[in-house]
Amino acid sequence: MTSPPVPWAAGICAGLRAAGSRHVVYVPDNPLSHVLAVLRDHSDIKTTLATREEEAFGIAAGLYVGGVRPTVMLQSSGLGNSLNALTSLLIPYEIPALIVISMRGEPGEWNPAQGPMGRAVAPILDAIGIPHVTIAEAERAAAMVQQTAENAFRARRACACLLSRTMTAAG
Repeated sequence: MTSPPVPWAAGICAGLRAAGSRHVVYVPDNPLSHVLAVLRDHSDIKTTLATREEEAFGIAAGLYVGGVRPTVMLQSSGLGNSLNALTSLLIPYEIPALIVISMRGEPGEWNPAQGPMGRAVAPILDAIGIPHVTIAEAERAAAMVQQTAENAFRARRACACLLSRTMTAAG
């Protein structure tokens, strides 16, 4: 018997489906495993495991060129690994993708190594021109993901949803 889906994860998946994103490329992460568990029940959304974040964005670029609306999921600490792929591929060639980032390093973080990159995510996204929203309430996840994805694909640019640790840690 499986447990019921975590509400915020179900919201993320509902937003993806509503926006027409049918392929998720991801780098493994504990909070994002809840989203992947929900996606198992959605056979119309495919998933691809990437070994590194920059690989995930390369795969997403290929999917978009092939006619797919891709989503990339990663942890905040992996954003630094993906900057070259974002700034030399997706941004200059106007390749859209929805980016879902599970945040670490927020107040109350148990691992001090997560703090510096966690604090830097929003300023980095601002500096490279990637619009972003923070999702902190499960009830708003579906609508925020859908709107952010629609903005990305309409404007032909990467846009990000930052998943607050206060929401993802709550289950």
